[in-house]
Amino acid sequence: MEIDFIKSREEWDGFLLENRTSFLQSFSWGEFKKEYQKVERIEARKEGKIRGVCQFFEEKMPFGNYFYIPHGPVAKEKEVREKLFLETVEIGKRKGMVFVKTEPVEKITVGEKSFRRIQPRKTLISDITGSPEEILKSFRKTMRHNVRNSREKGVVVEKGSISDLKHFFNLLLKTQKRQKFTSYDERYFKRLLKEVNSDLILAKHKGEIAAAVILVYFGTTVTFLHSTFDYTKKDLNATALLRFESVKFAKEKGCTSYDFWGIDEKRFPGVTVFKKGFGGEEFVYPEGRDIPIKKIPYICYRLAEGVRSKVRNR
Repeated sequence: MEIDFIKSREEWDGFLLENRTSFLQSFSWGEFKKEYQKVERIEARKEGKIRGVCQFFEEKMPFGNYFYIPHGPVAKEKEVREKLFLETVEIGKRKGMVFVKTEPVEKITVGEKSFRRIQPRKTLISDITGSPEEILKSFRKTMRHNVRNSREKGVVVEKGSISDLKHFFNLLLKTQKRQKFTSYDERYFKRLLKEVNSDLILAKHKGEIAAAVILVYFGTTVTFLHSTFDYTKKDLNATALLRFESVKFAKEKGCTSYDFWGIDEKRFPGVTVFKKGFGGEEFVYPEGRDIPIKKIPYICYRLAEGVRSKVRNR
């Protein structure tokens, strides 16, 4: 088996689509992220055919940089996934990385258990192949009521444009302040909508945005990636209708699965309860794995993350 840097975008995404994996390993996502960090791609071939791929990103930290593989490496065979992971470590050694982290979709056993996750380990995935009535019926009773109530109050859902992004971002800033988290700047979201297969979907009431979401499409899966809502309009239940109506835009793109992009009962209990109201099956990703390259900086990283975790969980 030969491992080399990627040569063909078409073959890369073609392989990913055959293996039904995450948009985080897609070629377009890597190109989009190149403005913010270094991105590399390697592939494993046997007898001229791709057997596995691995897209990895250089992440910065005070103790030195590291390579991060989100939802990869991608391969049917575990040995190919692990071979690509170990090859990324060899590249990391040559480029002075402190360690390499992977958060795969399918199990990897080499390395040691990651101390900290970047992507959520649990998510909810819904089947959206049915009719709108069948999909609504799969929701919990309270959520079905909220969808109908939002319609009765005059909320409408439509596809937005780049010109609507400023309103989305202003709402997001208010949500960040209220919930005490940080996010990307407005330009990031503008580039996302232009360079990645995605849509801005809006829930409006009397012409004003009550809730909004950015959906990302890859293969047959749509991902509910970034969302926000106007807290002063929470009684409109616009987020419920937005989630329900956004399915039709995903179905138009040929999607059959709807990924809620993370649940966590401990860290985000309210959001998790809300998402579970829409039904779907819980999916738990395999544990992340780290391979240290520089042991002392890696130990410093783990100690710093341990302190940060205790502060966050107070």
